[in-house]
Amino acid sequence: MDEAENAQEIYNQYRGQHATLDRRIQMLLKKSYLTEAEEREIKILKKKKLYFKDLMESLADSIQRKEKH
Repeated sequence: MDEAENAQEIYNQYRGQHATLDRRIQMLLKKSYLTEAEEREIKILKKKKLYFKDLMESLADSIQRKEKH
């Protein structure tokens, strides 16, 4: 597996994690009432989701820089 394929695989894993977190957040937000624990969970999930988004953007930037050289 070459470096570009490996980077794409990692990117896809990050994207999958991001999507999984988003689905859980959306599921919780559909509830008419959230417990304190669920509200905390949403905050944590949103932070994790942002973390994976940042990882995806960083990896995409890195791939683009390598392609230019």
